[in-house]
Amino acid sequence: MSIPYTKMHGCHNDYIYLDNIDGKILTDFSKLAVKVSDRKTGIGSDGLIVLEKPENPKCLVKMKMFNADGSEGKMCGNGIRCVAKLAFEKYGKQESYKIETASGVRECFILDSSDPKRFIVKVNMGRPSFLPTSLPVLFDDMMVLGEEFEVEDQTFKINCVSMGNPHCVIFVDDVDKFDVARYGSKIEKHEVFPEGVNVEFVEVRNGEVKQRTWERGSGETQACGTGACAVGVFLIMGGKMKSPVKIQLRGGSLTIDWDGLHEVWLSGEAVTESTGII
Repeated sequence: MSIPYTKMHGCHNDYIYLDNIDGKILTDFSKLAVKVSDRKTGIGSDGLIVLEKPENPKCLVKMKMFNADGSEGKMCGNGIRCVAKLAFEKYGKQESYKIETASGVRECFILDSSDPKRFIVKVNMGRPSFLPTSLPVLFDDMMVLGEEFEVEDQTFKINCVSMGNPHCVIFVDDVDKFDVARYGSKIEKHEVFPEGVNVEFVEVRNGEVKQRTWERGSGETQACGTGACAVGVFLIMGGKMKSPVKIQLRGGSLTIDWDGLHEVWLSGEAVTESTGII
């Protein structure tokens, strides 16, 4: 079976995208994600995103995402901007693009489509949830904010929030020198996070924010959209930054808007890299 694909990225958080809206691609997408994501033997990506026919009649498309290890994720902030670009190319210009995800409906707006390869997209990412049960994280508190957390030889202060998927945000002194792989991998699979967690390591210096992310199921990636939302939320809530917050990731920058009460908005690029046949 030959399957056309598009490789896209948001801030170099790259995925392989398949159009299965007609339902004709019959395969195990979890296994396919592992094969195509391998950067030595496959196409190379952080995972696989499949476009399917939505169940919600208000949506144009349904997005299913799979991490590089084959596990299914609920939401991807960088991925959904690319899905909006694909929807624009398939269905034409719309006022907005409602996309069905495992975390609910997300509405996307195309801010700039002047470059056919690189769109700028703004997404309503929904409201953050601080309830430990929503991640889940096994703490008895009403929310996990600045809680001490021991990992090997280090004691961190962790901040946890769900942005449709679970995040643990940790502020460090020098993010470039920090051993993200060592501690990110330990925290991701720590017993206190029974379903795993995405871990953001963040440095704030001279009004600039730098973020590195260890993603659940994929390892360190060049960027994480939902992770940037989590970081922006804690910066704004803690009074460290005012909205909008520009966050610098290894693959580029993302902008987070949040009024402290309602939905979080994520803005950034959606870039088409290449197309081909699997």
